Amino acid sequence: MRFWKYVNEDKYIGSVGNGQGGTEITETEYNTILDAIRNRPTAPDGYGYRMREDLTWELYDLPVMEESI
Repeated sequence: MRFWKYVNEDKYIGSVGNGQGGTEITETEYNTILDAIRNRPTAPDGYGYRMREDLTWELYDLPVMEESI
């Protein structure tokens, strides 16, 4: 089985998977990334986290959503 990750130009991991896609990684790296995702800290209201390529989390402001009528 083939494992992969996609890292955007800003060095954040956008996705991981198996099969075709992204940059090939080992199964161990794939499982390490999934473990980090499962253990993501809870962000305060109005914020989210994005994962850097080094598997650390970066807090960021969520965009303001306008309510629909």
